[in-house]
Amino acid sequence: MSGSDFEIEYRFFIPDPTVLPPLGKGDKIIQCYLPPWKIEIVGDNLCFEGRVLKSNLTMEEIRTISSMIEVMEREQSARMVTPRIRLKNKNLAFVTVKGPGVLERVELEWEVAYESVQDIVTSYRFPCVEKRRYTVPAEGELEWEIDFFEGDNIGLVMAELEVPSTDHEFVRPDWLGRDVTEDGRFGNGSLAREPWIDFRDDV
Repeated sequence: MSGSDFEIEYRFFIPDPTVLPPLGKGDKIIQCYLPPWKIEIVGDNLCFEGRVLKSNLTMEEIRTISSMIEVMEREQSARMVTPRIRLKNKNLAFVTVKGPGVLERVELEWEVAYESVQDIVTSYRFPCVEKRRYTVPAEGELEWEIDFFEGDNIGLVMAELEVPSTDHEFVRPDWLGRDVTEDGRFGNGSLAREPWIDFRDDV
């Protein structure tokens, strides 16, 4: 995905990963969640702490991010904007800005040079989630993303499915557990700040 779009995504808990289909090698992922009040639009650049994360934004992207920042400042709610940097397999990097919401939310994502953001993530100054991601084909050319979390979230296994519309019907494999899409504790940003180890006995 590149630029402005809506993410419509379901999230499920996987209680028994031993019954999952063969998964292959998977991808190592580290996701770093930045303080939203530190991002800003300067000209056509998305900046964080004075450095450019993404240049040459389109007018639509500038309007979308500026609107989210304005609402965040007006309502004094950091939940209105979620800036994230993802490193994948030590050679790919993505900058993402998400808006508020549960099932459906605005998502802007761009691939950037790995070296341009690596130091921000690996400094561990900001909350991070580490995991290994696998993919499993779903009907209709969709794809389940299976995440085995690491670090303070070790032991947690989740499945995500991005769908094209809110009324899209899909088959739920037998290995899926309960739907936790609306349980805010299981969002990756939440897990970065309040990890699974702190509440797993309550689930």
